[in-house]
Parts: sequence; C-alpha cells; structure tokens
Amino acid sequence: MAYFAKGPLSRARATFHLDCDANLEMNDLIEFLKSLVLNTILIDKKYRETVPEIVSKLKTSVEDSDDGESKSKKRKPKKVKIGKDGLYPLEESHVRRWWKSNKPNISDIEDPSTSPEEVKYHISCLRRRETQLQMILILEILALEPLSRVTEATEESQLPGVESQRTPKAASSGPPPKKRNKHNFPVLLDVNADRLCIWQSTTSDEIRALAESQTTNQQQQAERTDRMNSDPLKDFCVDVILPL
Repeated sequence: MAYFAKGPLSRARATFHLDCDANLEMNDLIEFLKSLVLNTILIDKKYRETVPEIVSKLKTSVEDSDDGESKSKKRKPKKVKIGKDGLYPLEESHVRRWWKSNKPNISDIEDPSTSPEEVKYHISCLRRRETQLQMILILEILALEPLSRVTEATEESQLPGVESQRTPKAASSGPPPKKRNKHNFPVLLDVNADRLCIWQSTTSDEIRALAESQTTNQQQQAERTDRMNSDPLKDFCVDVILPL
C-alpha cells in the first residue's frame, strides 16, 4: 500500500500536474481514478462468493499454472471493465497466483486439505487490503478535485484576446459538462474506515479459530500470536494515510 501511494499514484499526479505542454487534463486522471472505486456491495460479492469459488476449484483440481496463464493471454479485452462478479478481465489468473503464494505449506501437516478457517482468514486479509486500496483512491480523488476546479477557474478568468495554451480542440469545444459522481466519496470513505475497524476487532477471533482448527508447530503458533498482537490498521494509517 505504501509503495502504491508513494510510487505509481504519486508519479501519475506529478505527471498531470507538471504538464507544461498542456496535453494532459487533470480531469482525465480524476475520472480514471473514479472508475476504479468499487461500492461495498460489489466488494462483498467478490470476497464472499467469487474468490472463495475460485479457491475451492483450485483445492479440488490439479493446478497447471503454465497452461492456465497461456490460455488467458490468448485473448485480451479491449476495454478494462469490471464484471458483475467483482473481477476485472483476467483478474482470475491473479487470484490463482495469489492463492498459490499464500496457501499454507502442507508438507508438515498430516491432512493435506486446507481448512475452511484457513481459507476464510486469507480471503479476509485480501479483502481488507483491497478496502485499504479503495481508501487511498478516494483520498486521491478528493485531493485532486479542488486542483481541477482551480485550473478551470483560471482558464475561465483569462483576459479577452489572450489565447489559451490548451489545444485548439479543447479550446473550441468549450467546457465539458460536469459528470455526476457515481459515489458519494466522503461517505464511502467513512464506510470503508468503519468496515476496517470492525474487521480488525474480529481478526483475533479468526486467528484463534484458525489455531484451534489445526495442529501447528511452534513457528506457526508464534506467527499467529504476532498477528493477534499487531495493529495493522494503525500501521496503515501511520505509514500510508498520513503521508498521503
């Protein structure tokens, strides 16, 4: 999360803000970021139905990553649009790779099957991570919108006879009609923050149930104890939200 906020997101903001040739519109960046914001209903559907179904299929089938990835690369969608299941095109392959890298090491466990508690815990961690990502996107949108309004006001206040430095197409077409926001971003930000607080309060219960459901070695037990005593929400606020 910290890398995304300080790296790609920061570079995109700087590119649009410092565009001396006026070839880039800040509104385009804002609209793109808005297209990435998901409502809570879609996120819930993704992590209660879609992702568990993908993991369930992986648990009951022999995985062949090379074959699966080669098939997915054959057809690429022209337009990136999220589906009703909460997944973007080709995102299922990313979910498969995520599960392969996060599933428990079963070499030291007598029962090779992964417990439902284990699956539920890893999926809940992924859901919290995406919710944090949604908060970063919303904060960036709320920060950029005033900059966009200042730019528009500056262009409208130019003296008569002074040519705009915008492209002829942009100057002749006039101000574009303002689009109505699909989401109430301040409210959605508060909702996501509340959800993270609730999930954090139940994390210790999930880890405790996970520990009771399996016979774990000392290292695994120590790792889960550290998770129970950690405060990831505080770390997210201090390391990501405040610098952003």
